[in-house]
Amino acid sequence: MLTEFLLTPDAICDSDGRNGTDVVRELKNCLFPFSGTPIALICNLGGDDWVRAVSSKIARIPDGNHRSLVQNLFMQIVDQLSVSRPVDHDIKDDESSWVSAGIKSSALVPLGKIVVSGCTTPPPEAAIQLRKFTSHDFWKEYRNPRLVSRNKACQEDALRAICTHSDWIVIRLPQIRGGCDDEIVTAKQIIQLANGLPTGFSKTKIDLHLCLRKNIREENLFNGVSHELKNFTRQGIDVTLTLFPAENKILNREIIGGEYTATSQQNEIPKPLWWITMAHVAVGSRNANDAGDAGNTWSLFSRAEAHNRFEEINKAEPLKKLKLN
Repeated sequence: MLTEFLLTPDAICDSDGRNGTDVVRELKNCLFPFSGTPIALICNLGGDDWVRAVSSKIARIPDGNHRSLVQNLFMQIVDQLSVSRPVDHDIKDDESSWVSAGIKSSALVPLGKIVVSGCTTPPPEAAIQLRKFTSHDFWKEYRNPRLVSRNKACQEDALRAICTHSDWIVIRLPQIRGGCDDEIVTAKQIIQLANGLPTGFSKTKIDLHLCLRKNIREENLFNGVSHELKNFTRQGIDVTLTLFPAENKILNREIIGGEYTATSQQNEIPKPLWWITMAHVAVGSRNANDAGDAGNTWSLFSRAEAHNRFEEINKAEPLKKLKLN
């Protein structure tokens, strides 16, 4: 499942005392699995600072073949996996400075791991050397599909990366009926994770999809959900409720997240990046650890599949859209 990591500039360029081309190949296989969906996001801490630091390190690699392969992988990371985090101070050109900055950032919004070169002894729990990062055993915890317990703590781990780094999120949960003791619990969790972030992180627009039910009046459904989300809207969080007719029943639990991109006319359009489906989610009083993992599979799909799913959803005509304020 999607997880965010910080690779120090030294780690990306590390030959680990071996053939540098082998190290690049191993790292690429982890970040861009040949037959699977990439499940790692790479944090460019400080934005351009990290990019410049990595580029400078790459330029110093003596072996031309190794240097070229690292440069190509780095460009692929920046284009497909890179996400930005703010940093509140200048980072010096040494690995320990990047580690310290990563630990400070992770204390605000947790990272999966800080990945360091073989020349640095990683701080316990916070960091890991590149050799272990590229091992098969390390990635077992982050496999896709992933079993997620039906409790908010485990869900937070699985949801954090997509919530932290999406400009917008579509939430589709079938068991929302306008009360406080249903899947609105998970909807609230997603909204909080996406918008309860420290200064420097961007806010996320939320579109919560609801389905009309025969035994619940439209007005009661809207009023109930609006009441449950009022604390968020009072904080200025952008939340829209989209209601679909009963015949367009929402069957699957899923979230789609992405960014806004500018057209040639400078209009912003949504670009889907991630699509996650969930067998079950934490709900109301049933938010208990004894619900277990059985059958609770969460799956992350490719960007192409996220795009296709987003287009499919947009073809359905909603009964009503309501922006909460």
